[in-house]
Amino acid sequence: MSNWTPPTPVSAASGIAWRFLVIVAAVTITVTGLIALGVIVMPLIFGLLLAMVLWPVSTKLRERGWRPGFAAFTCWILVALAFGLLVVLSIKALIGPWPTFVDAISTGLDELERRLGSLFDGDLSTSTMAQTRDGFGQTVGFLISGALVILSVAFSLVSTLLLSMLVLFFYLKDGTEMWQAVTSVAGPRAELIDRIGRKMWVAVRAFLLGTATVAVVDAVGIGLGAWIIGVPSVLSIAVITFYMAFIPYFGAIFAGGIACLVALGDGGLGPAIAMLIVVLVVQQLESNLLQPVLVGRSTRLHPLVVALGVIAGGSLAGVIGMFLAVPVIAAAVAAIGELRRTVDEAAALSGDAQAAIPGGFV
Repeated sequence: MSNWTPPTPVSAASGIAWRFLVIVAAVTITVTGLIALGVIVMPLIFGLLLAMVLWPVSTKLRERGWRPGFAAFTCWILVALAFGLLVVLSIKALIGPWPTFVDAISTGLDELERRLGSLFDGDLSTSTMAQTRDGFGQTVGFLISGALVILSVAFSLVSTLLLSMLVLFFYLKDGTEMWQAVTSVAGPRAELIDRIGRKMWVAVRAFLLGTATVAVVDAVGIGLGAWIIGVPSVLSIAVITFYMAFIPYFGAIFAGGIACLVALGDGGLGPAIAMLIVVLVVQQLESNLLQPVLVGRSTRLHPLVVALGVIAGGSLAGVIGMFLAVPVIAAAVAAIGELRRTVDEAAALSGDAQAAIPGGFV
């Protein structure tokens, strides 16, 4: 009996299918393992992100003749001071004024419901209004418990923060040697791995610096606008805006909505509309002017990719996953782009795409 050979389309489809399943399984196992070892993985990741931002400072200090350890310690002090400032501002903005802040949001929700009910009276069903109120109520409930949640998380993350700072110091001090050790393991593919790693480093660093700058601009701009309009809890609004800016799209919507609700609850429809205009103007300026300059158009991702990535990150690891989703995607896109460039260059020279990857990478 002769062996039956499936048609070529079926064979190709089956090959793609099992490879896809293998990739999905590998990614699932990797992500599950990283989450399970979060107490170790998270300090390594946060330390690496901080090192990306501070690496140029450390390099400049070394070029001026500073010893690696002293240059790394100086950068470590800068990070400690920045964290200390954030902690002080957060405590001042969220701990003491929090009850008043939440009352203003609740009042804004009541006013919003009243105006929506009068505007759509007879057209908007009671059940729809109840669902709307229930959705807003869940948001308020989250905010009411937010201060306690923030305090609880802050205390639980103390050890992670301290370990991240330790990791940061050694990244800055011995980062070059560590990276050379990693690439040396790749053997004949070391040069390719080095180029891919550097592209990923540049992409993620651009994203971090751009996002941090945008967060400061958003917080200052929206906070200043709230102060001019006369909205209460200006510092609370600014601090929440700063933190939410690190979660693309969703964070801006959430922070802007909170600012408008506080304005509505305190001063009525006029200040709320003025606050909405301020929020929209600031966010449009940062998205159309700041981000293209600071992040660069080459590292900007499609909004749909960012939105889906943030949702996926949130489902996997909560708020931390939402923050890390975009840097991970940016790094992956940079790596794929460098790999494709290498393949195209080698194919143009030899006509063989396989020769583009040293050591049979594919």
